[in-house]
Order: sequence, then C-alpha cells, then structure tokens
Amino acid sequence: MPEQALSARLMLDAMAEFDRVVAALPAPGRGGPIGRLNAGAYTLMHVAFTADYLLRFTTKSELDPFIQGNAGPGADPAKPPPFAEALAALDAVNARLRAYLEGVDAAENARQPEDLPGFYGGATVEYIIASAAAHTLVHAGELATLASLVGAPDLQLPGAMPHTRGEDGPSQPAEGTA
Repeated sequence: MPEQALSARLMLDAMAEFDRVVAALPAPGRGGPIGRLNAGAYTLMHVAFTADYLLRFTTKSELDPFIQGNAGPGADPAKPPPFAEALAALDAVNARLRAYLEGVDAAENARQPEDLPGFYGGATVEYIIASAAAHTLVHAGELATLASLVGAPDLQLPGAMPHTRGEDGPSQPAEGTA
C-alpha cells in the first residue's frame, strides 16, 4: 500500500489536537459566547463545516444538512445548537474524514478536483487538506483561549503531532528549532 501523504497526516494531527482541546474545555466554555469569542458549540460546528466541505471537494460527497444549517451561510453564530449536538455532528463528519485520509497517498495528493469554488481554482487535494489542517489548528487555538478564560491550564498547542512526525520522531522540537 502506498505511503500516506504528509498532508493527510497533518490533518489527522490537527483533528486530534482539536479533539484534545474540546475534551479539556470546562463546562463554562461549553455554554454561550464569552465576550467577543464565539460559543464553543459554534466553533465545533464551524470546524465540522470545514471537514464537510473538504470531503465535498475531494470526494464529491453530499453535505450534511445539520452542519450546513448550523454553520453554513445564514447560520447565526449567536444561536448554535447545544454543545452535545455540535460535538456529535463533528464526530460524525470526522469519522468519514478519517476514513478518507487513510487512503490519501501521493497520487491522490496531486489530483486536482473538479468543480472547485473560485478561491480554490486549480488547487490540488494536498493544498485543500493542508489548508483545512491549518484552519482546524487555528480554531483549536480559539477553543484553547476560551478554555483558558474559564480556568483550564495552558493546553500547549500544537502538542506532539505523532502522525506528522512519524512514530519514531521526537515528541517535541529539538531545543532551538521551534
């Protein structure tokens, strides 16, 4: 079997880091918005929206109506679904995304999907996945900030990134290389 592409491994790490932050988010962060930050549930829906579209662009799968209704155009960030429902939607789309990422190799990475929106015009699967990984890590940082504001310790993002570095790589950057 061909080696899994680095972009897919990076996305798997981004998803794992996002999941780690969600698990550490104290109850107050699972409620409504705090200050100008989005409610935690809306951030979950937004990340689910990103995963849903990544699959749409790369596999032509159907978009999830619940995700689209709660994070797509016209959704109100001030009125997200309950946290548990948002988490269930994220978990469901991420299960489908993980299954897809397991098969992403160099050939799939180089493919240019058809019918991409203008902002992705000519992009490869590699670019789409890497962009989604960066986007997911940004929102992991958003939730880590929210967690910190409600009493959680610093979550040390991005963490070990085991998929990206490989199982035999160092768990942290070497001193002076970060």
